[in-house]
Amino acid sequence: MPDARAEATPKPARIALRRWGGAARRTVNLGVLCELLALAGWILFAIGVGLSVGGAAKGEADPTGLGLAAGGLVMRGFFSWVCDGVYARAGRSMVKAARADILGHVADNGASWLGGVAPGSRVSQIIDRTGRLFGYAARWQPGIRMALAGPLIVLAVVATQTWLAAVLLFVSVLVLPLFIWVTASQTAAQARAQQVSLDNLSGAFQARAAQTGLIRAFRAVRRETARLALASDQLRLRTMAILRVAFLSTAVLEFFASVSIALVAVYIGFKLLGVFPFETGETLTLTEGLTALILAPEFFAPIRKLSSLHHDRADANAAADFLGPWLARHAEQPVMRLPAREAAPAILFEDVSLGWDAGENVVEHVSFEATPGTVTALSGVSGSGKSTCLLALIGQVRRSDGQIRIGDRLLQNGESLADSVAYLGQTPWLMEASIRENISVARPGATHDEVEEAARRAGIFDFADPSRGGLDQALSRFGSGLSGGQRQRIALARAILRDAPVLLLDEPTAHLDADAEQTLIALLKQLVPGRTVLLASHSVPLLEMADQIVPIGDMEESEEKQA
Repeated sequence: MPDARAEATPKPARIALRRWGGAARRTVNLGVLCELLALAGWILFAIGVGLSVGGAAKGEADPTGLGLAAGGLVMRGFFSWVCDGVYARAGRSMVKAARADILGHVADNGASWLGGVAPGSRVSQIIDRTGRLFGYAARWQPGIRMALAGPLIVLAVVATQTWLAAVLLFVSVLVLPLFIWVTASQTAAQARAQQVSLDNLSGAFQARAAQTGLIRAFRAVRRETARLALASDQLRLRTMAILRVAFLSTAVLEFFASVSIALVAVYIGFKLLGVFPFETGETLTLTEGLTALILAPEFFAPIRKLSSLHHDRADANAAADFLGPWLARHAEQPVMRLPAREAAPAILFEDVSLGWDAGENVVEHVSFEATPGTVTALSGVSGSGKSTCLLALIGQVRRSDGQIRIGDRLLQNGESLADSVAYLGQTPWLMEASIRENISVARPGATHDEVEEAARRAGIFDFADPSRGGLDQALSRFGSGLSGGQRQRIALARAILRDAPVLLLDEPTAHLDADAEQTLIALLKQLVPGRTVLLASHSVPLLEMADQIVPIGDMEESEEKQA
């Protein structure tokens, strides 16, 4: 028999939605209060108009009614304007909370936590899907509260004027919950499909943009354009499906609301004319009838609005259905950084198999030992798992078999040597700042002299012209304008400044020409003494500097691919 408590446990998506919504709760409450005050203004307007017209019909000139009506209009306009701004702030707060949650996981677990999906799709998931949470806090949460509180308040005021009109409004609204539920169910399915289509289009576009040169070289522009057009059409069809549901549901709801208001108007009209065929037990005046008529549309306004707001709720639920389990899965085993080591350790892989999450293994049965003061090269074709072995040392992949030993300590899943590692990849990340600041990120507390010494050893002064500021020369976004070799020298200066006992090199010469590659290799050789160096590459000049070469993957298959 299943555990009832387990069944009652909220889903990760629901937990995440509640957590992100909590950041906007106070702001939403403030917005609802402003909207209730705006509703109070409209009630004052209705009462004021009723009093003015009713008094005028009797020949009594009373400025009280006009004063109430004018004050009510001003009150409604002011608080409606305020609550719009408050709701916008609530939406931004929820989106900000979700993105901070995701980026916090990246900070704790490393950027490789984002791996396994095309970069374009991942960007769409982080930016576009979290953006869909805006409407949940800015429109849906206040909308559902107003759909409950607003009609009750209006109904109570109408009942003080004419009880039968209040009964007609109440009976007419009873059929709407079933209709709204059916609409919401359909909208949720369409929203999930639309977001998947958006992810697919973003991923396809980013992949084609990154390989523009190859596509043109192989004359595949038309073919790839057709594939993008197909992905775009899928998104268009999904979007139109959502709009179709929105228009149809709004039309049906407007029909019900219009019929209900018409019934109230017919009753009040016949009652005031004295020709209503049934006895109702109430005497209706022009003031009471006009007040009820003005308030009747306001009774349905929050409910009509709620129908369209189900799309905001569906979008947020679809985003949380993906992001919530994704975050929860990685939060179960956060990366724990081990204390920094002072001396270079021996690194031993014993029959190790590695993979991402619970998927298939990328690397199987790898064994080698890297000793201090030597270079161990992991060789194999692209995709064989060389980089995965390096990422295992900083807790970015899952070890499914074997063991990794760092010195005399076993490295467990979720443990990271990041505080003892300097990492040099094939595409260094550069920020929009000075060269000095780009180097200093490796050790923020470093002095100016230490940064300059690292830059000198990396050969940065060969291109950092003193006439343009030297190390204080500003770099544009992503370091555009620098050559591949210059970028790698900045990354090498970071490694020198970090002075870590373990050096991980992941295809550091992949985008360099022959001369730049030889220059970088000469600089790398200076870092080997006193460090444990692991090198992942299939570059022959890089492999020649290694003390031992460890084949990764099926070598026969690798040779066939290379041939």
